[in-house]
Amino acid sequence: MKLKSNILFFIAGAFCFLSLSSGSVQAALAFQTEPQYENIDVISLTIKYPSEVSVLKESYWEDLKTLQEQKLKEADLNVSSDKNITHSKTGVEIVVDVELLKVPDANLFAVRIETVMARQMLLATGSDQILIMSIPLVTQGIKFVSEHELSDSIENSVSGHIDQFLRNYQATKSLREKKDAQTGHAAAEVNQPAQAVQQTQVTRDVYVASKNSEVFHKPGCRWAQNISGENRLTYNSRDEAINAGKRPCKSCNP
Repeated sequence: MKLKSNILFFIAGAFCFLSLSSGSVQAALAFQTEPQYENIDVISLTIKYPSEVSVLKESYWEDLKTLQEQKLKEADLNVSSDKNITHSKTGVEIVVDVELLKVPDANLFAVRIETVMARQMLLATGSDQILIMSIPLVTQGIKFVSEHELSDSIENSVSGHIDQFLRNYQATKSLREKKDAQTGHAAAEVNQPAQAVQQTQVTRDVYVASKNSEVFHKPGCRWAQNISGENRLTYNSRDEAINAGKRPCKSCNP
């Protein structure tokens, strides 16, 4: 009876946390087009997890991190293992904090995952004072998951958090490019012949890749659109890309 009361108390606390965390999720979504997603050149990923929970092996967490890092690379982001990355103005650290708790006398785990991004931010426009800030990205309320579903549930949640970061980053990057394009519209008209030559060259590219990624794409792939000109590599055939050490993108399947 006492054990049952403890479980009921834990579940009640979880529902209270869910109601409180909804505000955190809304706050995180408000950051979608804010400056913290601009001028990102290099990124590191840290996944924190309770080592005392042995149901998931160390190799699981290593594979999970590798999978998410590959996703960041395919978005043309430089991925680093530098723990002091936030000392750089263009460096960002993503920290995924996974909390697990075994529910007594039940084949269930309570799971809570929070993801934040840390980077240098100016205190105010025009200010030269800089702080390293931890900015909420996604806060997931407590979920109760069975042991056989635990690994898939955590992987899906963490992948969703990284996808949220990439959506925010790409949306901000797209808005910035549109603003820059509008500002430089007059200059673009003057340079139209040169741009036409450049466009012709782009359409001739059979396969493209980034210098910072192991993946190659079709030119029309959504990931290929994020590759900057200075990092862009081109290949005349699929074999040429593979011989150069690249592997096919899983999205466009070149």
